[in-house]
Amino acid sequence: MLKAINGFFGKKKTNPSFKDYYLQWFNQLKNNHLPNLRRSIHDSSIAQLSTQVDIVRHHFHSYYDALDLAATDGDISQLLYPDWRNPLEKPFLWLGDLHPYLFTNLLRSFFDDDEDNEDEESDANDTVFEKLAGGVLFSEAGELFNRPWHIVMAWKNPSDVLMGRIEQIECGLRLMVPALGLRARKAQGGFVETVAGDWARKREVASEVVEKALGSEMEELAAVFVDANRLRRSVLAEIIGATSVYQAALFLEGLAQFLVGFRDPDLVSDFLTCKTPLTLTKIS
Repeated sequence: MLKAINGFFGKKKTNPSFKDYYLQWFNQLKNNHLPNLRRSIHDSSIAQLSTQVDIVRHHFHSYYDALDLAATDGDISQLLYPDWRNPLEKPFLWLGDLHPYLFTNLLRSFFDDDEDNEDEESDANDTVFEKLAGGVLFSEAGELFNRPWHIVMAWKNPSDVLMGRIEQIECGLRLMVPALGLRARKAQGGFVETVAGDWARKREVASEVVEKALGSEMEELAAVFVDANRLRRSVLAEIIGATSVYQAALFLEGLAQFLVGFRDPDLVSDFLTCKTPLTLTKIS
């Protein structure tokens, strides 16, 4: 896996931008892995479905491995603030990529909670998250109920063990997300403080100070970025490890469809013309 990634990013003079890598990765997810996973959900044995789950899981992990390599071998600012992301994607980003809370929010969207009666306004005002990760999953009428019964019931009455594990994952996120955000702010704040404090010096000296401070900031931001990827990768691994094969398949299908939905021209157009600001529970 890393050998293939190194082949893509190996030489700085000739390597394409990470945008090019992402487009290749995305097209493989959209055109190959997601359709294969859906076919397995409908038709395959549990062994075949488990194989497809591993393939999609590996595909996501390879993406974060590639991000790590790009962070140590390229311009970290382009990864933290990717100008190639469209306006619909950017509100969901945290330290350069999907906020890890998105994974747990998506997971909880599968729960069949009888005590959770939706507000009337939720029927009239679907959030962008629901359109991407919820309704889009079964966009064709009746698709959910055309699936095998064990798939339909996969998220019915989740076990106490699973709920407890999810709460542990969320507890870890509540500790790690603010800590990483603080590290990023300190790195940026330290750069501004150093440059502002020495700006009164001669131009030649000030230039050296800026270069040194910038190098230090970029090094720390790259470390924060890699740690954020480690957190995202860890959350995905823990979710897959805590769920059954059927639950994991539906979760990965939802995550893949979420990313595919980001690039839906009609949805992007609706977002750009929407007058209501986007709000994300637990993601801001």
